[in-house]
Amino acid sequence: MALVIKARVDLFQGEVRQLLTGAIGPVVSFVRSVARRVRTRAVLKCPVDTGRLRSAHREEVGVRRGQVYGFVANDVEYAEMVHDGTGPHIIRPRRPGGVLRFEKGGEVVFTTHVNHPGTRAQPWLREAMEEVAVPAGFRIVR
Repeated sequence: MALVIKARVDLFQGEVRQLLTGAIGPVVSFVRSVARRVRTRAVLKCPVDTGRLRSAHREEVGVRRGQVYGFVANDVEYAEMVHDGTGPHIIRPRRPGGVLRFEKGGEVVFTTHVNHPGTRAQPWLREAMEEVAVPAGFRIVR
């Protein structure tokens, strides 16, 4: 599941006239510029362990049914859990009848489940949106 945080821009009639000036190109360029800056900021704010999460950010900008859209996403399967955190949960082996193996206090432990306390949220992408897109006139929606 991809982590996608979108921003919506509400423009007033005068702003629309200024941006459009007869073509949608300037609006697309504006949205692309903001999306690129959000992606750059998100990469810098992203928590790093192996670097896989940091390297998986992507941006997309386009026009669909006459509306300009843009978003920054991270497609790593655990991105949402890191971004939003997790509550306490039980970890079980992948295979039925299997065991978990890990080290604790220098000793190897084998068990059938672990009660994980959960992890705190690290909302780097939302923070990047708030720092870059909101001052540019976008409103964050999720």
